[in-house]
Amino acid sequence: MTRRKTSLNQLRMLSVLLKEPNLSRAADVLSISQPALSYALNQLRAEFNDPLLVRSGNRMELTEKAKALEAPLADAFRAIDRLWEVETLNPVESVRRILIGCADYGAFMTAIPMCNKLAEEAPGISLHYLDAPETRAMANEENSLDFYLVADTVRHMPAFQGFKQIRLFDEEMVYLVGNHHHLANAKDPSHNEINKETFVVYHIGLERYSIQSAKLLDIMEADRNIVMRVQQFALLPEIVEGTQNVTILPRRMAERMVEKHNCTILGAVSPAFNFSLCLMWDGVYQSDRTHEYVRNLFKTLFR
Repeated sequence: MTRRKTSLNQLRMLSVLLKEPNLSRAADVLSISQPALSYALNQLRAEFNDPLLVRSGNRMELTEKAKALEAPLADAFRAIDRLWEVETLNPVESVRRILIGCADYGAFMTAIPMCNKLAEEAPGISLHYLDAPETRAMANEENSLDFYLVADTVRHMPAFQGFKQIRLFDEEMVYLVGNHHHLANAKDPSHNEINKETFVVYHIGLERYSIQSAKLLDIMEADRNIVMRVQQFALLPEIVEGTQNVTILPRRMAERMVEKHNCTILGAVSPAFNFSLCLMWDGVYQSDRTHEYVRNLFKTLFR
């Protein structure tokens, strides 16, 4: 038997494309980007050994193979959708382990409100925060993850093609120093003054991050004297509290950290480095009632 590589999510995309043979409009229906849909279509063409959609003038037409797939796909997804329609979720009775891939920043910002809300409404649902892989190979190996909490700057990476997303909140990166640092009491130190200092910074494990993340980290490190790199944001305030270094943290995290450590925020980094924290998930989970409940909690608590 030939082993098929096509996922249920890709077949869902194909089903929509057969009804709406226009990449732009089909992408809107699926709530994904057009490049993501184009990527999936190329994979489907290779899997079925057929172009499926061919251009005719200003529009796309179905091949004979695609026409033959239209009815079976529609029947299959009608049956799948009925499976979820008969399920009524009672959060109190639901038992599920939800796996969330993220940097420790994502867990730091969301874990306490989520834990408290689940304890109140759905004590049988537990959250497991894990390191988030951004490369396609590792994402394929770890595809049991229910969600990713990642910056919107990496949402178009191949590992996330076909994923749905919710933007939770906007964020900016800021400078942070210990209160004993000579810049802590300076009045509006300039970026040139700050960038002459030594830095301790966050850095992802080399095997786990995407080319896009590598470029972004390079921008943050550019022209700065980096004396240490660590893989946990939460370690940075403690390190600068006990050293003469500057670090760079997301502002929301830094504002909470100054309450716990003897640290001071010097201001936003220059050049500006802003991002949005996004909750992302594979479209195959879209009709999963427990999954829907958890992502609605994220929207309610953080969006």
